[in-house]
Amino acid sequence: MQRVPAVLALLVLATLAVPGGVAAHARLTASDPAKGATLGSAPSQVTLTFTETPDVRLTSIKVLDSSGTNHATGPVAAVPGDELSVSVPLDALPDGGYTVSWRAVSAVDGHISAGSFVFGVGEPPPSAGPAEPEQPTNLSGSPPAIGARWALYLGLVVLFGAAWVAVSVARRPSPALLGMAAVGWLLTAVGTVAVVGVQWSESGAPIETLLTTSLGVAALARGISLLVLGAAVAGLAVVPALAGARGWAVVALASAAAFVVDVALGHAAAGPSWLLQIAAQAAHAIAAAAWVGGLVALLVVLRGAPPAERLPLARRFSSWAGVMLAIVAVTGAARAFAEIGTLDALVNTDFGRTVLGKSALLVALAGLGTFNHFITLRSAARVGRWLGRVGAAEAGLAVVILALSALLVNQSPPATSGAGPAPTPALQPLIVSGHDFGTSVKARLVVTTGSPGTNTFDLALTDFDTGAPLDASAAELRFQVASVTGVAPTRLDLARTAAGRFSGAGGQLSIDGIWTVTATVTLPGGAVDVPLIVPTVIPAQPVSQLVTEGLPTIYVVDVGASGSAQVYLDPGKGGPDQLHVTLFDTAGNERPVEDFTVAAFGSDGTGQLLTARLLEPGHFVASIDAEPGPLVVDVVTGVKTGTTSSHLHLHVTIDVHPEVNPS
Repeated sequence: MQRVPAVLALLVLATLAVPGGVAAHARLTASDPAKGATLGSAPSQVTLTFTETPDVRLTSIKVLDSSGTNHATGPVAAVPGDELSVSVPLDALPDGGYTVSWRAVSAVDGHISAGSFVFGVGEPPPSAGPAEPEQPTNLSGSPPAIGARWALYLGLVVLFGAAWVAVSVARRPSPALLGMAAVGWLLTAVGTVAVVGVQWSESGAPIETLLTTSLGVAALARGISLLVLGAAVAGLAVVPALAGARGWAVVALASAAAFVVDVALGHAAAGPSWLLQIAAQAAHAIAAAAWVGGLVALLVVLRGAPPAERLPLARRFSSWAGVMLAIVAVTGAARAFAEIGTLDALVNTDFGRTVLGKSALLVALAGLGTFNHFITLRSAARVGRWLGRVGAAEAGLAVVILALSALLVNQSPPATSGAGPAPTPALQPLIVSGHDFGTSVKARLVVTTGSPGTNTFDLALTDFDTGAPLDASAAELRFQVASVTGVAPTRLDLARTAAGRFSGAGGQLSIDGIWTVTATVTLPGGAVDVPLIVPTVIPAQPVSQLVTEGLPTIYVVDVGASGSAQVYLDPGKGGPDQLHVTLFDTAGNERPVEDFTVAAFGSDGTGQLLTARLLEPGHFVASIDAEPGPLVVDVVTGVKTGTTSSHLHLHVTIDVHPEVNPS
């Protein structure tokens, strides 16, 4: 047993990155609509999914338009069969961008998180501003919350430490320990009331609804625990049958139960292995209280003990301290493995840096304990001269360590914050527009994702002049690929989802290229055809610009192993223009083209097929009447390399200026 403290001290040095208590928050992991999504038709609700079960009664969701109007029409509700998800119903959303602003209270640990993201209906949402956080903001790390936990931990550590020393070390009545227990209970009471008060205040819930929420249940559990603990201390003081070891054992059990309650109301209770995590975290806290609180109790006992008994008392405590140190190290390492995850997270996150600061103090504390065991406890004289001073320094370090533990409880561990999944930006869909020949119907088609294969098609129909939704009874789409010959046309019937809204899914965009899509709309006065141009979406291509004063800007598109292409608009201003496209191989030589299909789209998504003519083997040109603003150009062509033919799809956006080369 004399070697145990030294061995365990080395074990602590190997597992220093051990948070005394860690807790996460209800982080957003998924949403419907997804962050950054562009929807063809308005959703009927917004659904959010979190890492922990949110308290529905304390969670709020707002869906705000650009004017700040909230379109959520009902209370937040749990999603049936999914305890991690909540939803809120919406009114009919017009086209535009929307911000989802949410605030959630974890039903597991009472921590509060908040965040926001954007989505669009019928048009891409605005880009997130620089002030929008990439991760949710944790609201439970306020100084009052940290101070409340600190007081609670100090009280429980003092209480359990006094009881532990009275039962296992002192082995005789000590009035001084009773006073220490009373102080511990007062600190626990202050901490308990403060924790409950801060959580209620930060939740924003009316006081009359508190008991119906998870915070109210937690407050009730903490209150019962505090009363039981107070009764145990009072019984120790006034009931003769509890004046000795029996009474102190009751206090120790009540203190341990209070630790379990606190842990069960924390993040350890979340996840599939919650029972094992609660057991590990509770053992960690109780062992730390026996080690740190027991040290303070030992100093209290030694002040009133006869000189001949001081050395045996100190040695008994030192042996028990080694055992407790082992439990702290093993259980803490197990919890830290799940909560910190990586060495990089230990060094580069606020949580990790807090752990490192606490670890440095643990090194110092273990060093002082080792000094006491091997130097101070060698003789009774040294115990009298040195133990009080060194022990006081250890107690001071322990108080600071408990403060850091309170801070860690109110921070999100890296494994559930920085490294955890966040709402994934949705793939941006393809949006095209058009109108019928008689300019009576406007159509907007949103294709998700727009890539070759299965897609979702959302069609919105409005009156050309007024913009009001058209009460069409049916709609279908007919597909014909314009850039490839020999492919038979296909069709897709759409289902009516609302006035002027139709939706369907299918694999009609089966190959990469430029497609002509005709929307046939059935109206009370008959059927109307609306032609649309739909280019499939391709991966982003690197584009650079060659700007020469007095000449059109040349857009150089890098197509990897296929070489490059130069695209420019001459003269590059609004009005009649010539669109030039030249293809080059990797050596800079013009590549002969076999065929070419060119489509151009204005800023409103209206597309047109251009008639191109070949000027040189790798250079073709098309006439266009361009409007000022962005002009999106898609080119699909077959190119030859020796005897080998290949398919090439270019996608580039050209800036059309009202004047030639205004830059």
